[in-house]
Amino acid sequence: MNRDLQLIEKDICSTICERLDKVGILYRIFSRVKDINSSMEKINRKKQQGEPYSENGKKMQDIIGVRIVTYFYDDVNLVKKILSDIFDYVDDEIDDIELTVFKPKRTNIIYSFSKGQKEIFDGVINITKNEILLLSDSTFELQLRTILSEGWHEIDHSLRYKTKGDWINHSEKERLLNGIYANLEVNDLAMKSLFNELAYQHFKQKKWEAMLRNKYRLKFHFSIIREDLRKILDEDNTLAKQIFKADRASIVDKLSKIEIPLPINFNNIIFFINHVYIKNDKISQLTPDFIKSNI
Repeated sequence: MNRDLQLIEKDICSTICERLDKVGILYRIFSRVKDINSSMEKINRKKQQGEPYSENGKKMQDIIGVRIVTYFYDDVNLVKKILSDIFDYVDDEIDDIELTVFKPKRTNIIYSFSKGQKEIFDGVINITKNEILLLSDSTFELQLRTILSEGWHEIDHSLRYKTKGDWINHSEKERLLNGIYANLEVNDLAMKSLFNELAYQHFKQKKWEAMLRNKYRLKFHFSIIREDLRKILDEDNTLAKQIFKADRASIVDKLSKIEIPLPINFNNIIFFINHVYIKNDKISQLTPDFIKSNI
C-alpha cells in the first residue's frame, strides 16, 4: 500500500518542483504519506468529535500531505496562484487577515489526484480493501508556510492542536504562544521590506544586477547584464525605473505559464519584462527570437 501511495506522492512533488523551479522561486518542499498510527489517530479523533469519516460521506483528505516553505512572505500567495493553475481545487482552509489581531494564518489547500493517480489509488483500494484507504479521499493537502513561521507551526500542531485539553484554563499561555507567532510575522514583513529597500538603493546607483536580484528574489543563474543592455539602462533612467517598478508577482506568474522554460538570468528577465509590459523598441531589437515567439 505505502509503495503505491509513495509513487503518487513522488509524482505530485515532481510536478510542483518542475513548475516552481521553472520560475526560480526560493522554497523548500516536504511531503509524507500518512502512516497507520497517524491515520488511525485522526480517524478516532474525528469520531470522538462527532464528525466521523465514512465511506459514503466525508473522508480524510490528507492521506498525502505536501508542505511548501517559501523564503518570503509574498511568495505564499504567489505559489498558491501558480499551483492552482495545474491542480484541480477541492477545498481550502485559508484564514483571513484581521488588521487588529495577530494570530496564525493557515493556508491549507486540498487538491484532487490526477486521473492516473486516482486509478492507482482506486486500484490499491480494490485489492486491499484497506480500512484507512476506504475512509480516505483521492486528494492531497498542500500547506503553504514561510520559512520563519514553519518551526512555529510544527510546534503548535504537535503540542497545541493535537492536545487541546492541555491548554484549557491557560489562555495567557496561548496568548504568549500567539505573540511569538506575531513577532515572526512582523519579521517576515520586515524581510520583504528590507530587500525592496536594498533593490531601490541599487537602482539609484545603477547597479542593475543587484537591483534585479534583490527586487525579484529568484534563483538567478550566474550571469552579468549584456553591455548593450547595460548601456540602454544607463542612458534611460525612465526605462530602468519601469523595470524596477514592474509588478514582481505578475511577472513570475506569467513566467510560470509560458510553454518553453526561460532560463532565469538577468538578461532574460529584462527581455521578458520589456516584451510583456514595457515594449521599448531598443530592447525589443535585442530580444532573442525564441523569447518573442514563445511568449
